Amino acid sequence: MECVGAECTLSGMTRPLAVAVAIATLAAPSAAQAASLTAQPAKSCYRSGATVHFIADGFTAGNQVDLSRNGIFFTSIFADGAGRFDAALRLLQDQRREVRTYTATDSGNQGLSASVPVTVSPVNVGLSPGTGAVSRRFRIHANGFTTGRTLWAHVVHKRSKRHLKIGRLRGACHDLRARRRLLRKNARFGRHRIQFDTFRRYRANRPVKTTYTIRVVRGGR
Repeated sequence: MECVGAECTLSGMTRPLAVAVAIATLAAPSAAQAASLTAQPAKSCYRSGATVHFIADGFTAGNQVDLSRNGIFFTSIFADGAGRFDAALRLLQDQRREVRTYTATDSGNQGLSASVPVTVSPVNVGLSPGTGAVSRRFRIHANGFTTGRTLWAHVVHKRSKRHLKIGRLRGACHDLRARRRLLRKNARFGRHRIQFDTFRRYRANRPVKTTYTIRVVRGGR
């Protein structure tokens, strides 16, 4: 965000979309049963970057099992001697929240198949308007902050730090809409870093956060 005098232009952040898969097997035996697939830990919404374990049972022992997302194949793994597996997926989403269906299908017996739906939300804060007075009230729209129930904004300028409570996050994906001033009218010239997270204390290395930068410069305040 650039500020000249009392005017600012907003700039934000984008994130790449990727999926990382790690596979492990479960060794405990089980009785024969219909194929099943569950997501653990069980949540109604997962934030982007969360690792979810897709745990399956009831497949043919030692057989290859095909995994697909929304009907599109993305990898194969092997069931263990008890017909089980544990696939750990890191779910990333960089735009709107998405409801995905993950399906596991036994390659040797297409009748052995199981699916589970999951909702994935980006971790994001939107600020508007993009221009206006330095001390204007921003419309703040946040989602995906599942690490807590309260959104905080930490305003950092050199050695100075201010901690602003933005509001309570609501719903399965921890969403928020609010209006708040982030900078004072007499904000000092220079670079102000705004970090949004769910912690009252500021730490620059929080793993789940969104940051913006505002530069206040001389010129007709």
